Amino acid sequence: MARRRPGAVLHDNEGIAMATLCRAYTTEQDAHAAVDRLLTGGVSGAEVRVLMGDAVHDSRDAPVGSFAAAATAVGETVGSYAGPEHSGREAMGSFTAEAEEQRRGGFRDVDRETVTTHRGGVKRVGVASHRNLKRMLLEAGLDDAAATSDVDALHHGRILVLVQSAMALDEIAAVIDA
Repeated sequence: MARRRPGAVLHDNEGIAMATLCRAYTTEQDAHAAVDRLLTGGVSGAEVRVLMGDAVHDSRDAPVGSFAAAATAVGETVGSYAGPEHSGREAMGSFTAEAEEQRRGGFRDVDRETVTTHRGGVKRVGVASHRNLKRMLLEAGLDDAAATSDVDALHHGRILVLVQSAMALDEIAAVIDA
């Protein structure tokens, strides 16, 4: 389900008023369905952007040690040098205290957010930094708190659809929510 974000009115270099709408989705399928509704509903593709991030993963939750069946680190026991066996989920130690509470990284850890545009019927995906994402949201008319919150939401796997159009805000909302 989408989270509603109020629209903002801004002016581009040519002095044309543009309505802005930003919606957050929990699944990629929902976000792409919203984009499809916008593109078929008459909103120009150059005005629609999809911002996606990857949720932070803990490698202790990944399947391990099994062939053709899924086992998790909780159920697996591992040995240790000159010590008793223990759960694969237990902490491996750390430089600071609180090792049990820290997530365990892995080779698939990538802190990456993407921005997808749909110009002229062509889908283009680019990688964006945290700073560029926040700047993009601020330039679109979101306030600082909302932009910061939205960038943080990207780190937790949310997908944002950002729409800027000369259409009225309620018309954009009607198309995206149809």
